[in-house]
Amino acid sequence: MMITDKGVAVPDDMATVLQADQGALDAFQSLRPDDQQVYVKWVGAGHGADARKERLAGLGEHVKAYQRRPAEEHGSPHPLQDV
Repeated sequence: MMITDKGVAVPDDMATVLQADQGALDAFQSLRPDDQQVYVKWVGAGHGADARKERLAGLGEHVKAYQRRPAEEHGSPHPLQDV
């Protein structure tokens, strides 16, 4: 288990993906702790091993592209959370 600079616990498989891409790791480390936790929950919320693998496969690009938007723009407190 990896602990981010902001104290968020990241599961081993997710940490492996992030550590394999320095840009993704840097982007993830720069996120606010609540955003880091949303990503951890999002990866873990995939239904079944295949869904988790899919989310992990796209994690690096997703994290690097992430930009926090005001909640009213997308109707959710975070773009990975359902309303």
